[in-house]
Amino acid sequence: MPRSGSYFIALCMVAIAASAAVLAYAAAGFEAGASAAVGFGLLLAMVIGQFGAQRSADRLAVEARLVDLARSTTGLARDVEEMARRVEKVETSGPEQARAATQPIAEEMKELGYLVKQFAETLQIHEAAILRATAPAGIEPAPVVRHQPVPPAEPDRIAAPARPGAAPPPTSAAPALRREAEALQRQLDRQAAPARRQHDDLPAVFAGLSRPDAIAVIDEAISAKRYELFLQPVVTLPQRKVRAYQASVRLRSAEGAVFAPADYRRLADESGLMPGLDAEILGRCIQVVRRLTARNRDVSLFCDVAGSSLADAAFSTELVASLEAARSIAGSLVIGVEQEAVRSLSPLDVETLRGLSDKGFRFSMDGVRDLRIEPRDLADKGFRYVKVPADLMISRAADAGGEIHVADLAGLFARYGLDLIAEGIDTEAMVVDVLDYEVRFAQGLLFSPPRPVRADVLAGAEPAGMPAAQAAPRARQETRQPEIRQPAAAPQTLGAAVLASGAASRGEPRKPGIGQGLRALIRDRS
Repeated sequence: MPRSGSYFIALCMVAIAASAAVLAYAAAGFEAGASAAVGFGLLLAMVIGQFGAQRSADRLAVEARLVDLARSTTGLARDVEEMARRVEKVETSGPEQARAATQPIAEEMKELGYLVKQFAETLQIHEAAILRATAPAGIEPAPVVRHQPVPPAEPDRIAAPARPGAAPPPTSAAPALRREAEALQRQLDRQAAPARRQHDDLPAVFAGLSRPDAIAVIDEAISAKRYELFLQPVVTLPQRKVRAYQASVRLRSAEGAVFAPADYRRLADESGLMPGLDAEILGRCIQVVRRLTARNRDVSLFCDVAGSSLADAAFSTELVASLEAARSIAGSLVIGVEQEAVRSLSPLDVETLRGLSDKGFRFSMDGVRDLRIEPRDLADKGFRYVKVPADLMISRAADAGGEIHVADLAGLFARYGLDLIAEGIDTEAMVVDVLDYEVRFAQGLLFSPPRPVRADVLAGAEPAGMPAAQAAPRARQETRQPEIRQPAAAPQTLGAAVLASGAASRGEPRKPGIGQGLRALIRDRS
């Protein structure tokens, strides 16, 4: 239709131009050439006017369409922004609501698991004691009669008197009790064997000393503050750029002998000396972090804390207070906890770690002895690093029976915000192996041995945690009789210590134990 209208307008223009030319020739008396020129000029003027009118109409139409398009784009952008805001709200509030709804149930389930485990252990001990107490006189204890015959009918007469009309008891009851007692005895022997070996074997640096003497040497070195802080870099792979430092402590005896952490840590942990030492070292680490961050804000420091220190009420309370005072360096201080201690954390300890993580502090799990690791659980507790020995990763690379291959560990940890660090790298061949596993961070003698911190850096450092003046006397008292120490009735852990300190600040009496701690937590939340 628009094309037909254009043809009609052109035809009209030609007719008007021709009519004007005829009128000029016939009426005005112009010559034929002049009349034709008049007609052609009129036709040209009409064509130019029509073209200008058409361009103006097209321009107005395009402008109207552009205005509509801009209005539609603005509305679409507004809708997209609203949708993004709603999605962000769902992403931020959804996990928190789910966690708030499931957290009480999870804590109750964990508490039930602990209670069931304790009940099973107590039941096993009682069952073994009952078997020994009710064993017939003709049956000797399990280790003695393991290959001896059992006297025939006398056990049955002693165990159960004959009743009129009752069926005779089965003759296989005594062998069954004996086999069950032998199985329980073997299990108890297997559980006690590692403890006996742990108490009997001492590191080579304590050769010629008894266990109490070795503990006394360690206690004397800690009390005299004869220790040195060493730093070993944690580098990136494959660039080998320093990303963090690992702090370690070496003790010196009065005779000048140097004890590495592998030499004294187990003895100090078992004898209760680690809370005092960790209190001193944590203060030094905070001082070192302040010096490091003054030069480079991207460098972190790993400071290990023993599991026995976290279980000490005085150390745990002062630890939380010290970290609260050092929140300015929260992003650069990483608290290291061994795998065994992480697995034994109570729900209150986990809640305390989450609170410290919300304030910016990060945690690392080291001392890994097996790869049965749940990254979701670690990330939920506030952990951001997992340090796995390189030889453990390489030895488990060929193990196809595990839940996940070693090469997939780094990717699995990354999905939950965890960084995998391979420690104990001593050769270039180990670097090549861990690079095949996509490990981004490494630590070991190949990159740099531990180097001592200068004395001027440690000048003026304030110890954190339990004061050494309180830790050392208690440790010395315990080391004088190391073999007769009795465990506390209800050891107060990190979370329980924090809740107890909060109750004391409100003027309430101190209530140790997990159940009382949960009630205090409920009061705080309500």
